[in-house]
Amino acid sequence: MAERSIFNVDQFKAAMVGGGARANQFFVGLNFPSYVSVGAAAATQGAFLCSATSLPGSVVNPTIVQYRGREVKFAGERTFAPWSVTVMNDVSFNIRNAMESWMAGMNGLVDNTGRTNPRDYQANLAVTQLDRNNNPLKFYTIHSAFPVDMSDIALSYGDNDTIETYTVTFQYQHYTTALSGALSAGSIVNNVIGAGRGLFST
Repeated sequence: MAERSIFNVDQFKAAMVGGGARANQFFVGLNFPSYVSVGAAAATQGAFLCSATSLPGSVVNPTIVQYRGREVKFAGERTFAPWSVTVMNDVSFNIRNAMESWMAGMNGLVDNTGRTNPRDYQANLAVTQLDRNNNPLKFYTIHSAFPVDMSDIALSYGDNDTIETYTVTFQYQHYTTALSGALSAGSIVNNVIGAGRGLFST
């Protein structure tokens, strides 16, 4: 009996369902606290101008106990790394202005004061993986997020034919994820943006 070859192009193509998930098919759902005056406009633009991000990961740390010269390992606590988005800057500066206002509400630029109730300065964000026909494949909600780092924007006389970009990094409590099923891309954006601060409790 002939040994079955694992080097079979047709089987490989069949295993790669849908031609593979593509890293350039996604959109980000931004959301802002109510005190951010340009938050609604920034959230609408975010689905188009957030040009890079990641599907979030997490780590379950081991709890290690020594037993008779051996390490015995148990599941420990889960941790979540910061989550970042890269934003293309337009002349309205809406998203950057919104991020600056969000961060200033947490800690002022001058007086080192800010809001102390997490419900006032945290919001839920979202990222959705799409297929090549714009259908949602997987949906992540980033719960109780707030920005902790916004990068500078480099300027240069010699920087021709480019659009400014910057990166915003968020800390958050946890994420939840689901297959998007029959939801359309538009309905997910509306759910994220339309729910506003109510997303905090979901």
